[in-house]
Amino acid sequence: MRCDQARTDLSLAADGELPGERAGPLAAHLTTCPSCATFQARLATLRQRLRLEPLGAVPDVAPGVMAALRHRPPPPAPAPSWPVPVPEGGRGRRPPPVPGGRRRVLPVAAAFLAGAVVGATFVGLGGRRPAQVAMADLPARVVAAQQGLTSLAAEVSLVERNWHRRVPERTFAGRLRYRAPESLALRLSDRTAYPSAAWVRDDVTLVATGERWWTRGPRGCPAEAQPDCTPRAPQVRLVQRREPFADHTPAPLDLVTPVRSFTPAAAPAPLGTRRVGGRDAVGVATTAAQVAPLLAGLAPAGNLRAFHPADPAELWLDRDALVPLALRVAVAGGGERRRWAVARGYPDRPGQVVLELTLRGLRLNRPLEAGAFPPPPAGARAEDAGFRDAPPPAAGGGASPGTAGGGGAGPGVGVPDPTWLPAGFRPYRAGGAGGGRGPRVAVRTWTDGRAWVKVRATRDWPGGRLFGDLGALVRPLGLGAGVAYASEDGGRVAVHGGGTDLVVSGSLAPSGLARVAAALPVAGRPVPGGWAEAATATLPEARAASPGLLRPRAPAGFAPPAVRVDGEVATLAYAGAGTRGFLLVQAPGERLTPPLDADASGVRVRRSDGRWSPERGELEWVEAGRTFDLRSATLSLEELLAIAASLEPA
Repeated sequence: MRCDQARTDLSLAADGELPGERAGPLAAHLTTCPSCATFQARLATLRQRLRLEPLGAVPDVAPGVMAALRHRPPPPAPAPSWPVPVPEGGRGRRPPPVPGGRRRVLPVAAAFLAGAVVGATFVGLGGRRPAQVAMADLPARVVAAQQGLTSLAAEVSLVERNWHRRVPERTFAGRLRYRAPESLALRLSDRTAYPSAAWVRDDVTLVATGERWWTRGPRGCPAEAQPDCTPRAPQVRLVQRREPFADHTPAPLDLVTPVRSFTPAAAPAPLGTRRVGGRDAVGVATTAAQVAPLLAGLAPAGNLRAFHPADPAELWLDRDALVPLALRVAVAGGGERRRWAVARGYPDRPGQVVLELTLRGLRLNRPLEAGAFPPPPAGARAEDAGFRDAPPPAAGGGASPGTAGGGGAGPGVGVPDPTWLPAGFRPYRAGGAGGGRGPRVAVRTWTDGRAWVKVRATRDWPGGRLFGDLGALVRPLGLGAGVAYASEDGGRVAVHGGGTDLVVSGSLAPSGLARVAAALPVAGRPVPGGWAEAATATLPEARAASPGLLRPRAPAGFAPPAVRVDGEVATLAYAGAGTRGFLLVQAPGERLTPPLDADASGVRVRRSDGRWSPERGELEWVEAGRTFDLRSATLSLEELLAIAASLEPA
């Protein structure tokens, strides 16, 4: 595929109009063309600024990889009685390798494709450390806490520094309201003393209420072009008929409970306990990459600054409800972090605190005031997201063929009843979408408080890749009577059945989502040999296809790898919480290809001469007749070197 065709296809994919048969060749081209991968990342950023859409997950704070390698890993968890990854030995046969295909960028692969700058070391914030607290079970506690949360009200204060050289500090005040499971209102009022009236205040409002959401705020505009580039009139966007828990709508539930910042993850580094806003709080040391979903929730519109993935952060959670009470982000050290700031016009200094977020007056599980979720401004033009609600089926009634758990998706589509859901989960919204140029899709959801599970199903899937946009890098899961496939971070589980394709997602831990998938009466089949995920493999299969295969030694804070084999090229993708992740590609070879970045520099890797490209977050070296490529948009060079040092035979 030529670059001009690839960029045309990227534009079509961004609008959801790329034909399915072109997704595979496009993904294969992106894995070998950094220029087009950069174009893809810039296109996503541009769409976010112009359309006020949040970025999808890009390609976890648990201790850094270096610390994890210096300490003995925790004892293994008991073997679960529900779906687990296919054991070593796998299915006994690897489908023939084919080019990969994907439309929605998932955590690790997005980290590779985006090519963001990384390379700052993790440092602490301040010198005082309260008494250590036991938090080995904190990730599981965060996931569990969401089920008991039905409403939240809090006042918000936000201090942001170095957004612009002429505006060293900006202050915001506002409020946050939430009603389970997905109604949320965030309002931020800009209280900054700007140099003149030419500067437009960054007042922002976001309201999401079930099938509708709207935002009001200034159009996104680069800080270096301020103040002239921001129109004085705020931009309003209104979307109706929204699918429940839709991926690409700004309903930042991680402001309420930061689930995605703790799954999957190892025990975080504790900071102790203290009082925040009059409440007992427990603190963890983290990074901007791990709390990226929470940070993204602060900017549904407007012009907030960016943060480097390796910037250290302190997150303080309510001791009992595990709701975020305070977040502080500081500037990491290192030359690459400094160059990243210069490129964006940020006058950042190592150790400087550039964001302080505090929630005060927190009220949980109490009635909210009238008008907590105001309607959109009069005259706002509505966009139709295409989802049609229907009454959910009666408990235990299932969905008959030809329904969408209640009509709307057309004949031939149904979502069956799972035989297991977490205790207390009840039916929520159901309905359907699609038809016309795309497949008809049925949707059912269940919820208990802020926690949720969603099943999307179709009988019209044309194939070529798994339904649900998991990407080419997936992990096979044994479901007893069949096989399923989990996304890199475990946040989606897809089943390719006989005549039905479905995907399970939600705010549960990956093991919970796999259990829901196993409880659906659809026997999963291995994907056909021509599908994008056909190159999915187990580690033994990868070792057989790629002799000399190496893998990291138990990196803490990351899910088991998604493995892919294309000929003699093996790819291992490790996803962590938030946006943390890395990709390891190894293949036969005696030399590296010429560098693609002008700032590439030599570095010593595993007693070999290697190359580090900070712009692409890529560490490369040659060892024992094999080339190694270790990539990440969210880990520092020091962390990548530690991962490289830990490599051992698979």
